[in-house]
Amino acid sequence: MTGIHNGLRIVWHYAASDERRTFTLSYRFRGLAVAYDDVVDVNLRMWGDHWPASLDSLTAAMQLPRAAELSPSYRIWGSPAWVRGVVKRLPDRALLQASRVPAHQFVELRAVFPRSLLASTAGAQVRQGSGLEKIVAGEVRSQREYERDRRRIDDAKRHLGRTFIYLLFLGQGPAVALMLLVWLLYGRERRTGYDREYEQAPPSDTEPALVPSLMRQATTPGSNEFTATLFDLIRRGRYKSTPVTTERSIWGGLRHQDVADLLLTLGDTNVQLTGFEEPVAEVVDSVVGGDGERLSAFRDKIEADRASNSKRFTSFKEKVSSAIDARRWYLGDGLRVLGIGILVFVVLAIVLLWIGIHGFRSAAPRWSDVVTVALGICAGANAASLIFGATKVTLWRRRTAAGQTEAERWEAFRRYLTDFPRLQEAPPATLELWERYLVYGIAFGIAERVLQGAHLLMPEALHEQSSLYWITPTGDLGSGPTSLAISDLSSGFGSALAPPGSSGGGGGFSGGGGGGGGGGGGGAW
Repeated sequence: MTGIHNGLRIVWHYAASDERRTFTLSYRFRGLAVAYDDVVDVNLRMWGDHWPASLDSLTAAMQLPRAAELSPSYRIWGSPAWVRGVVKRLPDRALLQASRVPAHQFVELRAVFPRSLLASTAGAQVRQGSGLEKIVAGEVRSQREYERDRRRIDDAKRHLGRTFIYLLFLGQGPAVALMLLVWLLYGRERRTGYDREYEQAPPSDTEPALVPSLMRQATTPGSNEFTATLFDLIRRGRYKSTPVTTERSIWGGLRHQDVADLLLTLGDTNVQLTGFEEPVAEVVDSVVGGDGERLSAFRDKIEADRASNSKRFTSFKEKVSSAIDARRWYLGDGLRVLGIGILVFVVLAIVLLWIGIHGFRSAAPRWSDVVTVALGICAGANAASLIFGATKVTLWRRRTAAGQTEAERWEAFRRYLTDFPRLQEAPPATLELWERYLVYGIAFGIAERVLQGAHLLMPEALHEQSSLYWITPTGDLGSGPTSLAISDLSSGFGSALAPPGSSGGGGGFSGGGGGGGGGGGGGAW
């Protein structure tokens, strides 16, 4: 016999072979019975919830100190209510029979009898006052609570549509409300009073690698920005370009076609470069070498040294992001609010789920436990929604007043580039402005429209001087069969600069562009 968990563990040994043995255990409880002025209350757990096996049948009897009349002051109950069983009141003892008791399910027998049956209260707890009325009220209340819980759960099952709406409201409503509030306070762009439809020239000297990110409120460049930076370096003389034609096979090699191309060679290496232009120059320098190279061959040459060029492109993205951060275009205070909301909902979900699951009765769930678990799941769903919302920067971040004004002006310039081929306004008078049009058109993903406008409006004397515009074999101004191959070039850069092992079709680029012992168990028999 050894002590264990404030109790006793008794082990006995015997020898038996192919026979039935019956053991009778006797022990004495002290303090189990509670003696009131009128009755004695004995609430005994006949079967504990620690047993890992189920029980087909349980029979228990509680012997009274002496025979009693079957009066209202002599009562018995079996609990919990969800266990199948019956009780029987006899003059000298109380009987309990239960069947199919699940594993880890306790069974209790509670008897209340007149105090006059006791010869002494030495082994009982003595409490002043009458106890019968309180005991009966407690058992009735426990039974009613069990029945009420069962009715509520059954009602929720019968009305699944209504239950789903409630859960959807609780699981998404708070998060949606918080995200809406964050957007109104921190994400919604403020009016600036700018009302012009078009800007006929770039509104500032902001580099083409940065402008699309400002317009779409992002910090990561895409393949269009990389291509635009290359053409801007050509425009500024870092590289020399010579219009040439390249023969390309079409229709599976059945036909060949001359398409517009550019031969790039090193130009003025003293041209000052920004931090994010340096990785672009490193990529191009490695391709053109000393003899130069055609744009149409850039993709293959970049892929030949993908490991090094991928690192250069990663550096390009990081330096563009740093340059955007240095401009302080954005206010991101809303993310802190979302972070606090996520933390609150995560903690709430953990606490509610722990409470609900810890006290959950699988045999007869309490309505409060069901609600607690459901609220925990809803809190988790709210947290997940807020995490998703945190990935949408336009929800919690907006531009500063200066950043918003500049973005609106650039958007007006983008509209102008998109529409000016059909506008009746006078075309640009300088070659520098025409070439800046094309560079920013590439960054916005609308180079086709700029080339169309140049074909219609650009004086021949200007395009003959340009390092970016040229007459294609078909006679069109820089808009031959592949329209300068700019879109192909951008997508080709995307896949060629992807890290080794990545799938093609864009690789490492984003898109770019503009836009017992006691206690009852919940009911009795």
